[in-house]
Amino acid sequence: MHKDDLEVSKRSTVGANDKADSITSLHPIEKKILLIMQKMGDWISEINLANDSGLTLDQLRRGIEWLKYKNLIELSDSSDTKISLNSKMLDNSNCVLPERKLVNIISDGKNKLSDVINSETFQNNEKEAYGAIRYSKNNKWIVIEKDEVKLLPGVEIPSKEENLINRLKTEKSIQSSLLSGEDKIAYEELAKRTNVLTTEKQIQKKYRILNENMDQINKMLQSSQKFARKLDKEMLISHEWKNLHFEQIDVEAPLPLSNFGKKNPLIDFIDEVKEILISMGFSEIDGNLSQSSFWNFDALFIPQDHSAREMQDTFYLSSKTGLYSTLKQEDQLVDKVSQIHESNWNYKWNVKEAETFVLRTHTTPVTLQHLWNKSPDKDKVFLIGRVFRNEKVTFKHLVEFHQVEGIYTSSNATLRQLIGIQSEFYSKLGIKKIKFWPTFFPYTEPSLQSMVYNDKLNKWIELFGMGIFRTEVTRPLGIKNPVLAWGGGFERLAMLRFSLDDIRELYSNNLSWLKSVPKCQL
Repeated sequence: MHKDDLEVSKRSTVGANDKADSITSLHPIEKKILLIMQKMGDWISEINLANDSGLTLDQLRRGIEWLKYKNLIELSDSSDTKISLNSKMLDNSNCVLPERKLVNIISDGKNKLSDVINSETFQNNEKEAYGAIRYSKNNKWIVIEKDEVKLLPGVEIPSKEENLINRLKTEKSIQSSLLSGEDKIAYEELAKRTNVLTTEKQIQKKYRILNENMDQINKMLQSSQKFARKLDKEMLISHEWKNLHFEQIDVEAPLPLSNFGKKNPLIDFIDEVKEILISMGFSEIDGNLSQSSFWNFDALFIPQDHSAREMQDTFYLSSKTGLYSTLKQEDQLVDKVSQIHESNWNYKWNVKEAETFVLRTHTTPVTLQHLWNKSPDKDKVFLIGRVFRNEKVTFKHLVEFHQVEGIYTSSNATLRQLIGIQSEFYSKLGIKKIKFWPTFFPYTEPSLQSMVYNDKLNKWIELFGMGIFRTEVTRPLGIKNPVLAWGGGFERLAMLRFSLDDIRELYSNNLSWLKSVPKCQL
């Protein structure tokens, strides 16, 4: 639909004969405005129109826009300058200009130039003193002979600048457009000085009825035809609405702000992603926030001397619960994992190291436990949950954040399928520019990094890691088929959705931002 057609449709009326004329009814606000303009018969300012109508400025401007759209009134914009005395000038005793101070000093008997400049009146302000001499000469009040300053006849007559200042003292403020003659010249001179005048630019709007519409407006204002404001159930049942004229509705009028409670935008986004994954055939799983080092690291083929297991990267927990109380058939699984570590990494695997408990650094321990407990031949599951990293908080890193991950396993699972799953997932989120780069992860081979294009930053950014679980991970769990795995930080995905530059804004409790995020993304 064309933009103009859309605007017309917004303001179109409902009921009989609504296409007969572009103007079928007047809103009460429009009637008030037109009645005042009709009475005035000529231009009326916005301020006077607001005062006479009793409407708020918001109501008035809305009504003016309606009438302008209907081409019933015309607008005239004019600018003016409001002039008043500067606060420093008002603090000055009797608002005396420097040149008058100079005259007063000389009248008191001080006529040596050095005495005038260094007098207490000018408070050692040579700039003001020399300015006073210059302005006095321009007014032909003084003459300087050698080192003496002498007054000339007529010095007692106020200058045009003093006359304007006296007028401002009385009237408080004057519009520059009302100045003429000497007052106008005085304003132009005083405007060049500092701390004398204060000026304020003002835009004046005036309105009047278009002459060619006067007859039509008179008929509309005098019409006895009544217009309905609401459509109710009785009108629909009785078909009365067919014979009624309805007042126009401003569909763009602002609604009152309601401070109702709602979910955090991040939680809404998590729910949206869950719906997308479920629609793609995935089932949701969940697990504990605390995990043994065995499930968090060892089962993922991460060696016990890996830097990710150090205290500066991981939150370790004090717990007396041992590894063997957390696993089914633990002897068999632990033995298989330890043998794979020792044969591949060439070190002595320590069960005590595996027994320590941590706040999970990723959600993959839950995925591995699902594979261990279910031993599926074919499965599609996902998990969105909190993880913890002992890192410094920055604009792109948090200590506690969410991670989303999923796996797909079947006898014919391939890396190409994994790329297709990721592409479809991003597409459902509205992300179209996607590419994949080869990378390295300890527990997948081959491994890829998904890249998406951020239009706001105008560059490619990394999102999720992905790959096929190594047989060193799946074989001890009893999984024979390939397992496609992918995952990454959920907050980075949220930053894209909400166009944020700083990940910390998601948790800043900024109410203005929280209320501004729409519930539905168009």
